[in-house]
Amino acid sequence: MPILIISGALYWHIHTKENEKTLTIGIYTSSSWNVPNGHQYKVIDYAIRKFKQEHPDIKIKYESGIQQDDYRNWLSEKIIENKTPDLIIVPNRDFNALASEGAFKNLSSFMKKDDIKQSAFYSSALKAGQYNNQQLALPYEANPTLMVMNKTLLKKFKINTPSYNWTPQKFYQLCHKVTYSNTKKKYYGVTMNYNWQDAQYAYGAQFFNKNDGSVELTSDRSRRAFTLIENIINDQSTFNVTSQLFDKGRVAFMPLGLAQYRTYTSYPFHITRNNAFLWKCTKMPGVKSTKATPIETTMFAISSKAKNPKGAWEFMKLLCTNKSVQKEVMKTNMGCSVLPAVVNNKQTQKILDKKVINFHNLTIKKLDLIMKDGVTTPKFKDYNDKSEKLDYKIQNALKAGNLETQLFNIQLQVNQSETN
Repeated sequence: MPILIISGALYWHIHTKENEKTLTIGIYTSSSWNVPNGHQYKVIDYAIRKFKQEHPDIKIKYESGIQQDDYRNWLSEKIIENKTPDLIIVPNRDFNALASEGAFKNLSSFMKKDDIKQSAFYSSALKAGQYNNQQLALPYEANPTLMVMNKTLLKKFKINTPSYNWTPQKFYQLCHKVTYSNTKKKYYGVTMNYNWQDAQYAYGAQFFNKNDGSVELTSDRSRRAFTLIENIINDQSTFNVTSQLFDKGRVAFMPLGLAQYRTYTSYPFHITRNNAFLWKCTKMPGVKSTKATPIETTMFAISSKAKNPKGAWEFMKLLCTNKSVQKEVMKTNMGCSVLPAVVNNKQTQKILDKKVINFHNLTIKKLDLIMKDGVTTPKFKDYNDKSEKLDYKIQNALKAGNLETQLFNIQLQVNQSETN
């Protein structure tokens, strides 16, 4: 019996040591933001080289060639097979469901031990990785929504470009002026991707209850937001104000993710789009003291079944808190660093200006303000499903022109569907 105990202990010791020498990572190829990226693994490989300098004995493995659209299924299979990677990249849309299933380790003890301050990150980016008051993931890269504008078209209608702190009322006034200043309806105020959710954020409406995730559409703030969207649609007499119309110079405003904006305003993509007008950008409109900027956040989390959680934490810490790696994220992936210290660095301005064809006026100061304006979306398991149902019903009511009379019924139907 003692020999068996000693043999078992020896095996466990050797097996544990082997796990500590290997770190597995789950990542996907291509950009998180659907923009051209010819260097899919450049940041990860750069981080691995830096990691090896401090941890030469740890071998890092990742499976290449997994497309982003296939990643969730791939990860689900790994979880079922009990082969979950130690460290997992987590897109914004997948976090709630995976967190609710217990897929991630709580990072609080790791952060406390290494004195990782919450203030080191942009607040909305850090909160993207929180669930049930636990920090389950750290932010890696963000893609805030900007409001871009056709500066040339605004000048044509004698409109000054709006200030940073513009309100939804001011936004509507400018859209209305552009739409009604041309009798042939050749020009429009804003593209169709300024949606009802953006308007809700602009007025600071909470259309999901924070406690139980129930839908609430009939508050004063929500009704004012719906009125904004209805007024824009009625003015423009069409839903089909596309980004292609903006590219042709016929639309004043268009919400656009930072990664898409940086791509569209740089060589060679700007040339191929044949834009013959000046661009400018600012933050999304919002009432005073309201955070109104939607921000997608890609995160990293440690699997709850990680065989090498210590190694996973060390590499995650490098990816998400190291300024050199975060600078590489901005250079390569076209999104935004999650660290204010990186965004506000003078070198970042050079990154933003690289290959830029058209003067677009995106300064690090403006980007910092936009990141600080980030909205934190609710955290409950079926958030994505409920959001999709809600969006479908609201869009149909807007197209039918009867949203006001349908609001209570939509609220009731979505809430009841979750209890059935």
